[in-house]
Amino acid sequence: MDHVSPKAGLIWTPGKSTIVRAAYTRALAGASIDQSLQLEPSQVAGFLQSFRSIIPESVGGAEAGARFETYGVSLEQKFPTGTYMGLSGEILNSKVRRSFGVFEVNFAGYADPGGTREHINYRERALLLTFNQLLGDEWSVGARYRLSNSDLRDDFPEVIPGLPPDNLIPPFRPTQHLSATLHQLDLHTIYNHRSGFFVQLQALWNRQSNKGYFADMPGDDFWQFGAIAGYRFPRRKAELTLGVLNFTDQDYRLNPLTLYDELPRGRTFMSQLRFSF
Repeated sequence: MDHVSPKAGLIWTPGKSTIVRAAYTRALAGASIDQSLQLEPSQVAGFLQSFRSIIPESVGGAEAGARFETYGVSLEQKFPTGTYMGLSGEILNSKVRRSFGVFEVNFAGYADPGGTREHINYRERALLLTFNQLLGDEWSVGARYRLSNSDLRDDFPEVIPGLPPDNLIPPFRPTQHLSATLHQLDLHTIYNHRSGFFVQLQALWNRQSNKGYFADMPGDDFWQFGAIAGYRFPRRKAELTLGVLNFTDQDYRLNPLTLYDELPRGRTFMSQLRFSF
């Protein structure tokens, strides 16, 4: 399989404190274990484009030969008051054309292995807003809000709707149109002492809604809270971190149709020791 994959990136600084970035990329996924190999640049103008897959594999499975197309634009501004703001938008498209294995029953009653075409079209649109404020030399506060919408169309063009196995529960659907919308809010406060000691408090909010599913999938709406503390050694040669994540022991159920960072499902104690050479 071959594919023309143009890529273009733009980084523009119209002012000393203003940065505008934009990117457009096309790519082709590998086959099997080749999906984890990357010969192309990992990012263009700061936007990630080295995807193993854009369609979540828990939804579409392994997607050998998937076609990727991405768009991204970002505006970042620094103010004299110690305020940093950013606004970015991204569109991720992926198409998969493959043969789905089936058994074909002939007139003699024998089942022969065969296949039917499957067309998968996926699009994720995301908007990201960040805000960070310095409060003197030791304190800072910040917020990060991300809104994403994922849309999946899965079609078997050779299958006639309503034919068996329509009596399955849930029934086989030759055409599906699924969508999910995810709101994510990250609030944090950081204290850094000149001696190297630091503390961070974090609150995470997630809310999701889903459409198009045979059985109702209500999504979820939850908060998680965490706190970490640590010490940075002189010249940052090493860093020791201890913390508690999700200390309210809040579990969650999010639809994997929208991409998200895996969160702890229970109260989690963590420690980390990092060296720099």
